[in-house]
Amino acid sequence: VTARGEAEKIRNMDIYVTNRRTLDENEYWPDQLEGLEVRPGGGVVVAVITGTAQDRLVIERGGAMYEVPFVEALVPSIDIDAGYVEIAEIAGLIEPSD
Repeated sequence: VTARGEAEKIRNMDIYVTNRRTLDENEYWPDQLEGLEVRPGGGVVVAVITGTAQDRLVIERGGAMYEVPFVEALVPSIDIDAGYVEIAEIAGLIEPSD
């Protein structure tokens, strides 16, 4: 779709991707991360925000939402098959600091 008129013709239509590129090690599609349990402490990844400098995981915990930069220092481990993402235990990262 290269022109506005073409885009308007497909407005409100569902679009499906049938072929995704093969991901490198430690790369994930946002839909693979959404719904993963957050460890330790509980919570769930509800969205992935794609940024120009870095992506962020949106985590819901106890009715509050937190954005965690998706970098190895803060998200050291992801296990898609086991259904969890590990978040670094840093005061105030995904809970109010004292």
